[in-house]
Amino acid sequence: MSFSKTKLRRTVQLGGTALGALVLTVATSNAAQANPMQAECSTTGAYGYVYSDYYGADTRLDFDMTIYDSLADGHHVRARLITKDVNGVRKNWPWHANTKGYNTSVDLTSYAVNSSGIFDWGVQVARFEGDTLLNSCTNWI
Repeated sequence: MSFSKTKLRRTVQLGGTALGALVLTVATSNAAQANPMQAECSTTGAYGYVYSDYYGADTRLDFDMTIYDSLADGHHVRARLITKDVNGVRKNWPWHANTKGYNTSVDLTSYAVNSSGIFDWGVQVARFEGDTLLNSCTNWI
């Protein structure tokens, strides 16, 4: 029986006190405690972040991402999730682009799955001319 993300209440009756029976209610939860984290960075013309309710080492990471174009220069901006597995091997996930222009942002929700586990994660944000990376930044959690 699974109680994931739900609370289970137990009532225990204790006796033998001068005041009579004492009822003790204990709230417990089998769900992992959320530890929201955000990796963010900015470089010339681009800002982005990845936000997640990270539960520790796992094979799946659910996340939200925002990509913001901060410079009226005609270049588009991209961001991507980066992770490291149990062996410290870095994985660059696909780029997500904001081609809407200056002072706009793109928001998305996604997830990454790695059977070798996801032990570290972060974001890489960059400014592009076509498929040529002009400048970038990286930040790890």
